[in-house]
Amino acid sequence: MPPSPGSAPVPAPAPAPGSRLRICVFCGSRAGSSAAHARAARQVGRAVAERGHTLVYGGAGSGLMGEVAWAASRAGARIEGIMPRFLFGREAPGEAPPQDFTVTDTMHDRKREMLGRSDAFVALPGGYGTLDEVLEVVSLTHLGHMDKPLVLVDVDGAWRQFARLVREVRDRGFADGQERDLFSITDDAPAAVETAEREWARRSRLRGDAA
Repeated sequence: MPPSPGSAPVPAPAPAPGSRLRICVFCGSRAGSSAAHARAARQVGRAVAERGHTLVYGGAGSGLMGEVAWAASRAGARIEGIMPRFLFGREAPGEAPPQDFTVTDTMHDRKREMLGRSDAFVALPGGYGTLDEVLEVVSLTHLGHMDKPLVLVDVDGAWRQFARLVREVRDRGFADGQERDLFSITDDAPAAVETAEREWARRSRLRGDAA
């Protein structure tokens, strides 16, 4: 499955309400310090497949990325992986399951591809790259430039401090609105995909997509 070069974003056509989605999972290329992280990643990957969706992710075969991708693959999901060339030696794309693989030049290009292709986002614990991806979605949503659901999977309280930081930014007068307008948060990994589906359907109705 040779990598196919291409750094331009490839937006997915808007699916009709009730159809299958491209669900992007943000997570670490490392496994983290708790076995609960890998367990949650496998649950999310399996749920993406069992509910008939396509997994979009960072293309790695290592860490939580590898866990979510292999779980999705074993359960029959179509997978789209996206990775910048300079990470090949670090994130082990050769150990990932079969997938449609896109090579980008930069991390920014990878993020642009992921955001452009996907209908909804689920974030597991991860490192700085995961935080960057989540903050990009939160920022674009707050600015009204994106209307796609984001669900944070709060494994062992991984996203609690982030949620507090978002509230503090608002309370200090640097942002408006409520955190529920920016993301959902759950400690139930198997249900995270269903939460994303419901929120996507709700937003579709509000936009009048069903009309």
